[in-house]
Amino acid sequence: MSKGLSIYRQLLREVNRQYTKGINEPQLQQELKTIYHNNKSITDPKRIESLQRNAENVLTFLTSSRKHKELRAVYSAIVMEQKKKIELSANRVGLNLPRDYDPTNPQPLN
Repeated sequence: MSKGLSIYRQLLREVNRQYTKGINEPQLQQELKTIYHNNKSITDPKRIESLQRNAENVLTFLTSSRKHKELRAVYSAIVMEQKKKIELSANRVGLNLPRDYDPTNPQPLN
């Protein structure tokens, strides 16, 4: 029961974060609450497990789609200059770009 309640709360947070908060339309949140309320009295363990698995899948989808949108905004080629794009790509795989040579302030290689 606590796992189901935890998933329910996470779903409500994710729906609020993505859909309800920005446009102030609580329809999706209300639909989610209605679905959980209608299935509250189910006692069949297989049906409960199936509903819980579906809820986890929906939560994973919502979370992944939000993170995908955030990453697209960060790594968008239109917004970002080429040097910054290369630097972020290098950092993503654990590398650092070499420092640019400055002829007015030459420094020894370390």
